[in-house]
Amino acid sequence: MSSPRELAVAELRRSIDVLPERTRRAMLSGVTSNTVITGAFSDGSGVCPMLAAHREGGRTSVVSFPEAWDRFCGVHGRGITRPATQEEVTVLRAQIEDSLGAGAPELDTLLSDAISEHLAMVEARRHRTRRASDAPLDLADAIDEHRETARQRRSREATEVGLDWLFEETLVLPDDFGREPAPEPVDEQLADSEQRPALR
Repeated sequence: MSSPRELAVAELRRSIDVLPERTRRAMLSGVTSNTVITGAFSDGSGVCPMLAAHREGGRTSVVSFPEAWDRFCGVHGRGITRPATQEEVTVLRAQIEDSLGAGAPELDTLLSDAISEHLAMVEARRHRTRRASDAPLDLADAIDEHRETARQRRSREATEVGLDWLFEETLVLPDDFGREPAPEPVDEQLADSEQRPALR
C-alpha cells in the first residue's frame, strides 16, 4: 500500500504530466531562477512554481497543478504560505525532468495542449455546476442572522451612546414642552343640552 507521501508525489506527477510541454520547460527554468514558495502564488519573498512558469512564458489554463503542489507540501487548505524546502524543490524538478523525458515520444506539445484545454473545460464546467444548481439558493437563514446581528449592534450602540445627543442636537421641542396642557373650553349650550332629559 502506498504511503501518503507516495500518493502526494503521484498526484503531483499527474498534474505535471498534463501541463503543456512549454509550461513544463518554463517551470523547470522558473524554479531554478526563483525562490519557490507553497501555499500562495506569491508572497513578496518568492513565487509558486506555476507563477514561475508563467513568468518564463509558459502560461496555461490548467488548474490542477497548484492544488497538487500544495498537497505535496502539506499546506493545502491550511492557510499557510512558506518557502518550499530544498527537498520539495528537488522532487519537483525530478518529476518535471522525468515527465519531459518520458513523455516526448507519445505526448507531444499539441497533444499536451489539447489535454490541458480539455481539463480546463472540465474544471470550468464543474465550477459552473457547483454555482448553478437546480434548487434556488436559500439565503433566508443568512439574512435572518444578518438582521439579528445588526439589531444587536444597534442596541449596543444605543446603550453606549445614550439618547442625550438626540435632545441636544437634532430634536426641536416647542416652547411649552413639559407644561400641563390648558383645559379645553367648555361649550355651555352643549353642556346644558347633555344634562337635559330627552323628551319622548
